[in-house]
Amino acid sequence: MYQSRIHSLFKTLIFQILYIVLILMTARYAMLIVFSEPSQLASHSDDVQRMWITGVRYDLRVAGMLMVPFLLLGLLMAVSQKSWKVMSICLPWVFSLLAFAVAMLAISNYYYYQTYHNTFDVFAFGLAEDDTASVLGNMWDGYPVLRGLFSALALAFISGRLVSFLMKEKASRKWPLGLFVLYVFVMILVIAIISRGSLGTFPLRRGNAQVSQLLLLNKITPNGFMSLSWAMDDHNNDLSFSPVNKAKGEQLKTTLGINSLMATTPTNPWLEKHKPNVVMALMESFGSNMLQFDDVDKNDLLGHLRPHFANDFVFKRFISEDNGTAPSLAAMFFHSPMQNISHSSAQHTKLSGIPFDVYKKAGYKVIFISPGNMIWRNLVNYLPVQGVDVIYDQNTLMKLYPQAEQEMTDWGVPDDYAYRLAEKLLQESKEPIFISILTITNHPPYVTPQRYDPKPIAITPEIARHAEAEGQEEKQIQKTYQYATDSFGQFITAIKASGKADNTLIAATGDHQMRRLKAYYPEEQMLDRAVPFYLHVPKKILDHTGWAYDPNRVGSHKDIFPTLYNYSLSNTRYQAIVGRNMLAKEDDKQRAFGYNTMLWIDENGAYPMSGQPAFYPWKDTSGFVVEKQSQTVSVSQQARQKALPELLRWQINARVKGFKD
Repeated sequence: MYQSRIHSLFKTLIFQILYIVLILMTARYAMLIVFSEPSQLASHSDDVQRMWITGVRYDLRVAGMLMVPFLLLGLLMAVSQKSWKVMSICLPWVFSLLAFAVAMLAISNYYYYQTYHNTFDVFAFGLAEDDTASVLGNMWDGYPVLRGLFSALALAFISGRLVSFLMKEKASRKWPLGLFVLYVFVMILVIAIISRGSLGTFPLRRGNAQVSQLLLLNKITPNGFMSLSWAMDDHNNDLSFSPVNKAKGEQLKTTLGINSLMATTPTNPWLEKHKPNVVMALMESFGSNMLQFDDVDKNDLLGHLRPHFANDFVFKRFISEDNGTAPSLAAMFFHSPMQNISHSSAQHTKLSGIPFDVYKKAGYKVIFISPGNMIWRNLVNYLPVQGVDVIYDQNTLMKLYPQAEQEMTDWGVPDDYAYRLAEKLLQESKEPIFISILTITNHPPYVTPQRYDPKPIAITPEIARHAEAEGQEEKQIQKTYQYATDSFGQFITAIKASGKADNTLIAATGDHQMRRLKAYYPEEQMLDRAVPFYLHVPKKILDHTGWAYDPNRVGSHKDIFPTLYNYSLSNTRYQAIVGRNMLAKEDDKQRAFGYNTMLWIDENGAYPMSGQPAFYPWKDTSGFVVEKQSQTVSVSQQARQKALPELLRWQINARVKGFKD
């Protein structure tokens, strides 16, 4: 009877492996069909074939690893009729639960890609560390949760019924002992090989997922399980700090072509006597991918910001450093590639050379305002460590403006209350102040105050082509985007009309692209990471400083504060890393590029940060779009792309833990 039980066990395990692989393959096929263009795939047919072969290997590896515990347990429990009966009863339920988990993870990975244009990554853990209730509420409102749940339950039911049938003990011809032992050995070996994913020296690994220059194929080659596993590894590494080697830092700087991570603003006697106020707004989802649809007559996405965009400095060939609020905030304000630094083991470590520290040492009062709750990411405790004198969040705003409580959403009060407070503080200030504003309204569930009177909104053909949402929902998303920009525009108008007009710099950018919009790769890969950099420098300051404006200069978040420092501070040392002054008379060629964790851009075009090395030239001299066909990448450029993330991690470890030598 032991042999017949083992036959049933192996049949069940093989069935479950194939069933899991089928679920994962179906999910990959759905992503390929929905998120790719047929014309793209036609020119990458060999890559598509590699994607399927490698992807199925990943699927088999996941399924095999999930079956190993049951293989070992089954070999033991098949010895006794009683223990086998227990296993026969329990296994259908366990495998149903397993099929449900696989299906839910595959479905979640699909919608994660739809939203963030990436499969599961370390940012997924950031979502879990946000306001959990709000995140769950947004998921319920924005995604077909019930449909996904019922689909997964149906797949689980099928698995359970078939496993129950396969586990029934059936009489079979007894094999000779030697043949039976060989059969068991071969089956164990097959499952072991499947679980390893490879017959070579190394098991199937992360690097094997890079099958093409077409990023989508690289993203969907691994399944949700593998992506989540790698994201967990990244998350664990994200929180680890250790002393670094000085020589390694010098090597990385040499590769990037820079001499120092530090810089000093020019000596400027006028700025020393007339220290201006500085306001920097990091705006939720202020993405150029939505702004490209702006049309003053049909689809007004700027509102009161429009005249300021026309008259001040705006850099549009500009990208965010990361692809979520927390990582972009950490990169800009803490110079940290680790988004969780504010609630990590380094949460009590003061960082030198970052914006709060620079302005604090220059004699500024440092203020942080957000209409959200700053218990988020422990910022209420972390910001004071970094030199912030006062934090105003939703709780303060509701006390100052009682009506705000009636307009509260899942994420906080409307943005305009933050701007009202910033205006008040500027008008009352007797000393130079540095105000950072983190907005929140342009975020699911996309709710604007009832008092807001929107300007024209329309679903144009181009919006319809890119929109993930439909109908009224899409219009509400555009309305919320408009409200966010309009509120900022009204704030600028008020400051320019006030007594603080001549001594207040105002800057803004987006934390990441606008969600719920498709991007057609490869030509829109830059647009998918693009955010504008808006900058107002009063004429009096420009009259006493050197500057040159080239709207086609490329850049990213790394360049914002070096620019602000140069028009607000005299002879001040700061940590530039690879950032530079965007208004410099002569651009710093070694730093004249934009960096996002997924993309590098320069005056020539775009370079993906993952997958096989590729370069996509600009389609024209001033736009966002790149050519569809890639070109080869120089060895030196590949080395620079590899060195920068290493340098960013090196310098934060150096500031937190110091040096080994």
